[in-house]
Amino acid sequence: MKVLHLFPEDDRLIAAHVALLREREEPFTGRPDIVHVHGCWRYAVVRQAMRLHREGARIVMTPHGQLEPWIVNQRRLTEKLSKTILWQRRMIENAYVLIAQGPMELESLAALGWNPRMETIRNAVVTNSITPEAMCQHTQEVYRKVMDSDTIELMDADSRLLLAQLLKAGITGDKRWVDEHFSSLTSHLNDSSWRQLLVYADHENVRAVVDRGLHVLNIRAPYIETAHIKSYLPTAYQLPKVENHTVVGITSEMHHGPLTLRQLVELDRALRRDDANDEEIVDQLTEKRLLRFFRRILRLLQEQTLLDEGFLPADPVDDSQTARLRSQLLSHLRI
Repeated sequence: MKVLHLFPEDDRLIAAHVALLREREEPFTGRPDIVHVHGCWRYAVVRQAMRLHREGARIVMTPHGQLEPWIVNQRRLTEKLSKTILWQRRMIENAYVLIAQGPMELESLAALGWNPRMETIRNAVVTNSITPEAMCQHTQEVYRKVMDSDTIELMDADSRLLLAQLLKAGITGDKRWVDEHFSSLTSHLNDSSWRQLLVYADHENVRAVVDRGLHVLNIRAPYIETAHIKSYLPTAYQLPKVENHTVVGITSEMHHGPLTLRQLVELDRALRRDDANDEEIVDQLTEKRLLRFFRRILRLLQEQTLLDEGFLPADPVDDSQTARLRSQLLSHLRI
């Protein structure tokens, strides 16, 4: 992981804290994966952090006690409240996680209600209750948790295409349905890429299908027990599942949202069943006024599970509403 620390360098205690963290981190070049912001009241730091966030970096924030009520109230005497709301709160809301340095600070951050994701890691610079080694280890664990969240956002085009191939192989149970060039995709994947793919499959509840696809295609992936990997998930997240396994039933579930990859996998399976009757499916969807929606979903199936033309009961539609559904699918794990 590439971590960039942004902090007020004239603050001696914060600088010492950052120095301890940096001692155990590898130097890097290029764009950071994580921007760790220390302190709250320097606009230049916030501005740089938000710029890097727009470029794809994920923000971790340690306020260093600077959001305690007495400090906030003192600041309000000298700075306009609107300024605080404008940029300070925006950055905190965009942070993947806030790191408090004790239970009192944790309570103050929770009372603000600006970000529900919080961790507590004591500061070895100001207390003997934790060693520098333990502090750094716990901070690295938070970084790892950040990078194990919403991993579809981090996956490159090769990883996403391989995922689709694995899902198709897992659904059909036959490698003959899969493009023979799939092996070229695996050569581009390192351990980090595999971790992203498998964690995403776990969050979408399709890990068993992916594992079957790996077996069918005889691909040796690194062993990663994703069920024990900690991640940050949206507040309303529930493990995706499908209640109805008919084409019309699954389509109806999708229409009521949220759209998940697990639903697409189950719909693909339903469309491949021998008893699937195209005319009946179209008639039932038309009666329920779901046909247009279904045709958009068919386009997503072509992309996400590589559903073949012979299993399409209707012509797929790719329009602005399809793009909205595609965005919904790829962003529902976003923090």
